[in-house]
Amino acid sequence: MTSRLVWAIFLLVCVTVCHGQGSSDEDDMKSFCKGECPEYELLCSTPEYDVRRYKSALWISTTVSDLSLSQGHVRGWGRLHKYIRGGNKEGEKMPYTAPLVTQTRQPQDSPFKEITVSMPLPRDMWNNPPTPTDPDVVIDLVPSTVVYVKKFQGPSARVGFVAEREASKFFSELQQNKEPSHGTGDYFYIAQYDRSSDPKMYNEIWVFAINERTFRWLEYNDLIGAGQGFPKCLQHDDRLRSWEKMPQADIPVSALGRRQCSQTFCEAPKKCPKFSVKEVKEVDDVTVQRKEYKDLKAFGVVPYTCNYDTAAHATAGELIQHMNKTGVPLAHVAMTMTVAIEKREDLDGKDGCGKFYKVYFGMAGGSGDATNDYKLSEESDLFSIPKTVGTLHGGNAAGGSIFYTKCFGGNTFYEPTVVTATSKTLMDQVKDAKKCVLRDHVSVVEYHSQSRLFDRFNEIHIDADQDCSDQEDRPPFTFHLPLSKAYGRSEEKPVFGDRCTDYECPNMSIAMRFENNLRLMRHPPAKWICTNSTSPSCTYDQAWEKALQPILSYINGKNEDNVRMDMTRPLYGQGFSGNDECPKLFTLCMMVPTKYADNPPKPTDDSVAFRTGDKDSYWYQSVFVGKPTPDVVNKYLTQMTKQLDELKTFGVNYTTEHIWVGSYDNPEDENGLHELIIVDQQNIYWRENPKQKGAGQGEANEGRDHPDDKGGILVPENCRLPTCHPVHVTKEHGNYMEIYFPKSRGVCQHVKGCKRLGNARRALFPPLFRYFSGDNVEKEKIGPMTFPLVLQIKIYSPVEEAAGVGRCEREYRACAQLPPAYADKEIPTPTGEDMATFDAQDGAHGYAIAAKGSFNSIDVPGTARRLMKILHQEHVHFDQDWLLIFTHGNEFTNQGNKTMYFSFLKKKGMSDGVHPSEDQEK
Repeated sequence: MTSRLVWAIFLLVCVTVCHGQGSSDEDDMKSFCKGECPEYELLCSTPEYDVRRYKSALWISTTVSDLSLSQGHVRGWGRLHKYIRGGNKEGEKMPYTAPLVTQTRQPQDSPFKEITVSMPLPRDMWNNPPTPTDPDVVIDLVPSTVVYVKKFQGPSARVGFVAEREASKFFSELQQNKEPSHGTGDYFYIAQYDRSSDPKMYNEIWVFAINERTFRWLEYNDLIGAGQGFPKCLQHDDRLRSWEKMPQADIPVSALGRRQCSQTFCEAPKKCPKFSVKEVKEVDDVTVQRKEYKDLKAFGVVPYTCNYDTAAHATAGELIQHMNKTGVPLAHVAMTMTVAIEKREDLDGKDGCGKFYKVYFGMAGGSGDATNDYKLSEESDLFSIPKTVGTLHGGNAAGGSIFYTKCFGGNTFYEPTVVTATSKTLMDQVKDAKKCVLRDHVSVVEYHSQSRLFDRFNEIHIDADQDCSDQEDRPPFTFHLPLSKAYGRSEEKPVFGDRCTDYECPNMSIAMRFENNLRLMRHPPAKWICTNSTSPSCTYDQAWEKALQPILSYINGKNEDNVRMDMTRPLYGQGFSGNDECPKLFTLCMMVPTKYADNPPKPTDDSVAFRTGDKDSYWYQSVFVGKPTPDVVNKYLTQMTKQLDELKTFGVNYTTEHIWVGSYDNPEDENGLHELIIVDQQNIYWRENPKQKGAGQGEANEGRDHPDDKGGILVPENCRLPTCHPVHVTKEHGNYMEIYFPKSRGVCQHVKGCKRLGNARRALFPPLFRYFSGDNVEKEKIGPMTFPLVLQIKIYSPVEEAAGVGRCEREYRACAQLPPAYADKEIPTPTGEDMATFDAQDGAHGYAIAAKGSFNSIDVPGTARRLMKILHQEHVHFDQDWLLIFTHGNEFTNQGNKTMYFSFLKKKGMSDGVHPSEDQEK
């Protein structure tokens, strides 16, 4: 299935490749290159052809339609000749450049060929290209591109039958070498370096192989590790892992515009939708049109990204899978539409992405009703579509079939400045013409595959609002397209190579890909062997080596069965700095080899213990190369959390309480491969084997995730962040469990007076609800009440009770955490009586038991006494000042199927006010 999907993607972007090593015709070609020629790099050669990468450059082009390739070439050359001999507004003459390139392909359902003739623009004219007087002559920015190059001999004055024959033979050679290719239906290029009639004149056939856009798609989908998509002679060559683009500031935006729109931009085998065009008389620009589609249908995906350049990479796979499921040939796709949407802050807040995107494949076959002809995928169970996107067209996938459009050229991936400039021009033009449009989004429409280099055709679409009735609550589109870090990156992305071939690795799968080397990984159930290093270590690699020794001893036979086993990778390390400069507490874990996972040999070293993950879990992963020093880890952690924060609008949630570094290589290796992982807050992972001691005890294990009410995270399945906050089970005992309240910020309401328990509870919770609803000094609406709600009941000693505790002296508290958005924000100031905020940075540890039922049905005093009795019998020291009762649900309502938890804190409690206790011996 994977290979078929890769093949389909390559057909979409016209990727073809070559292979082998051999001689080159470079010296021959250079001897025929007259004047200025475009810069390129010879990457590799075969006996039949070369593989070159041409640098990004400006070209002049013109397109004609003709029955004859030879006659079309002559007509096109005539236009270019006039331009370079002064047929431009500036009257400038310029020198001839080479090669003269003819772009064409075999037509599918028409005898007429579309023929584009192009030549390089002299380098010294790039900043200010002369403006053609002929609107059929255009300026093209052609990005860095890898092509296969085959030499042939023949007279160059006219291209024709000989060139077509050579191109057909070249396609056959590529197919015989089992290279992905469109075959004879794809574009090919005839490069001429002289216009003499010498029958042995040097000529070339070019065929597109790959450009940065297709490479980035391969990279995004982790398909480049073995050189997939590369010419075969480059599959173990790193040069294609870095690309250079023309800086956006150097692109002559105005020169790349169009003064008329092509009429042949959609041709068979594409299923081209029908449309009618009306002139926009109020606009003095023939490239601006009012277009109404008659039968356009489209299927779209919302990518989980804030950035324009990632939108296409993140959606192509799902779009093609949809095509395969519905049985629609990929060749029928007529256009790709990327909709850029301005965020509505009233719906999705001020933080995170500034823009969202929808990407569609469009073709003919619709009914004419856009509300039914547009479909938007909503298949993800892990994330959600932002509210801005969901309400864009009243909940429909599209709003209508009428658009104001403006055509432009170039490759939209490489020219976001041209895209935004064209969009702004069109928006201003229709506004000046007093036309009503949906001003909060624009659509970038592409009609050509990546294998077409010259005179490409694109459009900007803006939805028409026919009766001007849909104008409210739409923020104006800001004409800036955010770009990912990868867009400007020239260095290569880390790859795993054969590390998981030489070693056994966890059978992880990718649940979701994001940009900038970030992925959400699904980890299957597994068993782990772990150990702690608590002796002083001043560096990460020192701590890693110390913790590694007991694991090495275990797998080399230091176990009850004297079994030797292979090491698995990666080794996951987690370090905690002490108060002094060098001491560290460091935990290291290795997956038990699958062969021994069901019944692993028992360790003989008390410092070694097992941990198990009995359900699938999800971790955010970022891979990096280098030594995992604190500075390096902090650098990647900062980048990672910043990106995750931006994606919270899509439902992304995470916790940084437990961060692990997975090492595939030795930490001392400067070129070692490592991964930084952050636990997905919605999911769970491992727990300690309750029968094991040693490494399973202590701080290193507290707060580990686990699946259900018997262990792990005490959160019902239907209750998720930001509404529900986790309480972790760190260790299970037969009759109670150890728990951990993670660090948090929030607010507590205190009641002291003549209140029976039921009345006290009713007096505690309404002020908290009002506080979250905006009853605070700042009048800030925080949102829904979060869970768990923690009720605290003051416990009095027998001596105090005997002395007589007045009914009006008894104390109660109720506390609620703020949503994760307030982790770095000021806490709103309470206005309510006896209400205070808290900031618990260290969390708290405690002991708990569960009870089924509602607050009114459970015997609260009896359950509290039962917990105290258990802890005394187990000789557990705990803080007896306050009883904590908590649940995840709507207050402490009368729900019989609810689980409630009764808890006392460990002897060393928090002093922040949320769980009051004193560090004193009882």
